[in-house]
Amino acid sequence: MSGSANPYHTNLAKRWIITIGIFLVVQLIFITVDGTFLEPNINNSDNLFARIGRWILGSKLFTEWIAPYSFPFFNMVMTIHVVAILIQAVQDIISSISSKK
Repeated sequence: MSGSANPYHTNLAKRWIITIGIFLVVQLIFITVDGTFLEPNINNSDNLFARIGRWILGSKLFTEWIAPYSFPFFNMVMTIHVVAILIQAVQDIISSISSKK
């Protein structure tokens, strides 16, 4: 058993490969769809959820500051995905530091 790897680290590496792979696949889909007729239609109804969604997507954050795509929804999804990855990275770093002690 002295030659076997720690299962926590192999699971951690596998999880990070999957996470980064999913992120890259989503980004490739966004790059492919951005600026084409395949972009999703935003709901034009007047209910509260649709108004809040239009307000968030119309903010400067997703139209000017974080704007690698022309479609603001893609910018928002990418931002949420990056923040989730960063939170997971911080959690894994703290977890690995605390497990070594």
